[in-house]
Formats: sequence, structure tokens, C-alpha cells
Amino acid sequence: MDIQTVMAATVHDVKNSLGLIDGQLNGLVKKLFESDPESAVEIRRIQLECNRINNGMVHMLGLYKMNQGHFSAIIDEVLVSDVINDAISRYSEVLKTIGVDLFINYNDENCMWFLDSNLIEGLLANVLTNSIRYTKSKLVFDVEEINGWLNIKITDDGLGFPNQLLTLLDNVESFSFQTNATGLGVYFCSKIAATHQNNGREGYIKLSNLDEKGGAVFDLWLP
Repeated sequence: MDIQTVMAATVHDVKNSLGLIDGQLNGLVKKLFESDPESAVEIRRIQLECNRINNGMVHMLGLYKMNQGHFSAIIDEVLVSDVINDAISRYSEVLKTIGVDLFINYNDENCMWFLDSNLIEGLLANVLTNSIRYTKSKLVFDVEEINGWLNIKITDDGLGFPNQLLTLLDNVESFSFQTNATGLGVYFCSKIAATHQNNGREGYIKLSNLDEKGGAVFDLWLP
């Protein structure tokens, strides 16, 4: 049995365990929501950390596949709103319990695009996990086609990205995860975006902060 098979089996086992934990935590939240809302919120926060662990396992397997040259996008024409809704659905109960509002603004809600729906859904879910963790009260999706690119923007009203992440994308390949593991998700998202190519153009991500009111902005651009 090769190492990739072992890693895949490990990720599968961990994801199953996290799924069981998540289900049990959901049951606790339902019991506590009326009688002890503060504890219910804390449990939702624990669920977010479980999602972070799950994302980390997926990143680990994905990065190994990249290193072996086995990581690629399976492109198909899909309804963009379906991909976004699938990603958001994982967090609907968490958002409700912790009191975070989510808004989605579409330039065209019927927009179709050629992309790997599984990879992009996973990318968006990864971003949401962190955005929910750091936002104060709301998350905003802005989705539109701009000059032949699909732009999906996620904005929160937290404190914004730290400088080390804002500069990470300037030279992703030289980034050391031994000294700063927090960049792993950003690195993986950039690689997922880059698997989407069309007419010599390559997908990419961009990180920025709002200047006036604070908050982090994650931009995904797909050709």
C-alpha cells in the first residue's frame, strides 16, 4: 500500500469521526439553544474548529497529490449560485446560532461558469470557516462577471488579514509552513484557483483589507 492510499484512508477516517462529532454537537445545540444560549454558541465555535481540522486534512492530501502531479480540476459548466449555496449550507446553523448575518449579491443569479464545482465549493467552505471565526457580525458575498472573469468576493467586518498573509501571495512558493502554518489554507486556495485555466489565463486569489471600516476581503478570480 503506497503512502497516498494510506493518507487517503486516514483522511477518510478522520472526516468520518469529525462527522460523528459534528452530529453529536448539533444535538447538544438543539437541547441547549433555548435554556442555555451562551453554551450553544460556544458549541458552535467548537464545531468551527472541527471544520478547520477537516479542512487541514483535505489540504494535506491535496498538497501530496500536487507534489505527485495527480491534482487537477474536473471542469464542467455549472450554475454558480448552486456551488455557493452548497458551500454555505454547511454553515447555516452555525451562522444562525452565533448571530452572524450572511448576504449574497449576484450580478446575475443565473450565471453559468466552467469550473470544478467540488474544488471551488471546498475552497469557499475553507474561506467561510475562517471568515466566520473572525467576523464580528456579518459576511457578504458579491458575485459577478467582470471582463470575462468570474469574481467571487467574500467580505467580513472583522479586524482584517494580518500583514503576513497579505504579503504571502507575492511569493507563494517561498513561503515556509514550518514557521507559519496559518498560510496553508491560503496556499491551497491559490493552487485550486490556478487549476482553472482558459485561453492562457489562470485563476487566482487576492487578499485585501477594507481601509475605512475594517474587515477582510477574499477575492476569487476564475477565467
